[in-house]
Amino acid sequence: MRKLYSIGEVAKLNNVSIETLRYYDRIGLFTPASVDPTTHYRYYHEKQFFYLDIIKYLKYIDTPLYQIKEIMKKDVAEMLPFFEEQTEKIDKEIAQLRHAQKILDHRKNQIKEQNMLVKQPRGKVYSRFVEGEEQLHLFTDDLTPYGNPDVYMRDLALLLETKESVVDNFYGCVYELKNYQATEEIIYSSIYTSLLKDTPLPEQPTKKTSKKYMPEGQYICICFKWSEACYLAYYKKLYDYIKQHHISTEGMVFEFSLPNRYFSYEEDDFITELRIKMKEEN
Repeated sequence: MRKLYSIGEVAKLNNVSIETLRYYDRIGLFTPASVDPTTHYRYYHEKQFFYLDIIKYLKYIDTPLYQIKEIMKKDVAEMLPFFEEQTEKIDKEIAQLRHAQKILDHRKNQIKEQNMLVKQPRGKVYSRFVEGEEQLHLFTDDLTPYGNPDVYMRDLALLLETKESVVDNFYGCVYELKNYQATEEIIYSSIYTSLLKDTPLPEQPTKKTSKKYMPEGQYICICFKWSEACYLAYYKKLYDYIKQHHISTEGMVFEFSLPNRYFSYEEDDFITELRIKMKEEN
């Protein structure tokens, strides 16, 4: 005669709670072998432990209980497509987690760079090494430092989000190195956001956008608290320094701004760095 186990014994032997076993019984997922008609105590036989292990396994891979109930009714051949589907699902989740980890590492590096910029003397020219990075550029022809690049960034955000990625909320602008006499003379040729390595985008995503690489190297820079009123003065200080010291550059200004705080209801507070790549000596 097959030995029967009480619900408490089954719970202890199989590392599940009594409440869980009662719930499984109520929904018809895992019912006892017999129930005492007088006491209503539930009893299970040892052969059922095998099926309880299957339920626990399916729960471990996040299978809903209603789906487990259907699976338990299938034969082995019918279960194969389910497990293949679960494998694909897990592979996708692993890929998403790896991508999320890349985003996190990228953001940590940006915060480190921001902390470095905070320590730089405000309004003084300096040179520093800048790591190279992939960038997604949106071409512009009417945007100035007086404009609002956030609206333009929506085009980049929509493009990245359709690729199951996310836009970097730190962005920059690019324009030519010239002897500007007024801030409104500065016209951004593009705005950009940094991309994670291997972001799945075509080389020319649209007519208005382009994937580019900002090369690593030594850059001549100046940083300051963002201000429309003082922007040109800081730019001219950098421009004059380059001319006075006969520094050869690659001719494009990268404006990069980072927020000092993240409260949307407070006044904007950004630290901005203007950086221009210096030509390498042969």
